[in-house]
Amino acid sequence: MELVAAAGSVGSSPRGTGRSHDHENEVDDFPVMWGESGTLARTLPWQLDPSRCPENYRTHLIVTDCRILVIGFPDDDTTRDEVLWQIDRDHVANVERRTFSKVGAEAVITFTDGSWCRLAPPEASDYWEVVRHLAYDSRLVPSEALTPGQKEAVTAFSVERHAHHAVVTRRPSGNFTVEVTTDLVPNPRRGVDPGLRIMGPDGESVKFKPGDL
Repeated sequence: MELVAAAGSVGSSPRGTGRSHDHENEVDDFPVMWGESGTLARTLPWQLDPSRCPENYRTHLIVTDCRILVIGFPDDDTTRDEVLWQIDRDHVANVERRTFSKVGAEAVITFTDGSWCRLAPPEASDYWEVVRHLAYDSRLVPSEALTPGQKEAVTAFSVERHAHHAVVTRRPSGNFTVEVTTDLVPNPRRGVDPGLRIMGPDGESVKFKPGDL
């Protein structure tokens, strides 16, 4: 999942989609990293800095159940990727959403040692996806554990989105997310992927709660 892409995809100016609440780390310096020598933030790869990254070089952030990795691509050939940085997921203490950027989406990632960084994605849709998985533990729900109403809702949503399969996770709020692979274009104003739906215990539509997205 893409969180940051260097080579000019996220620049230092022009910036801002609203009023700045942290001018030093939103306008004067961005992307930004704070931490004492030897802390986790200080180990982040220099390729995340657009001003230092080689032209056409891309960086991706991969979030798994156990680890967080930053990988780099010299071009579009994914077989040439290289791991630039990785830590155990337990080392992330907090993830906050921010919106003062060209795409209206940023994340402040604080590590357990108190160091932190502030990054932005090339597209807002990438941000919502990554931050949701990074900030909250996603618990997969097997199909046999779904209620009849949920199974019906998953099937209907998959048909509507022309998807062949769906993944259901239980969120910290108690709601469930249904995610499908789709070619539909995300709506960055809503911050919701069209391949994602939130449902309740009986498959009914429910309002978004903290941790759902």
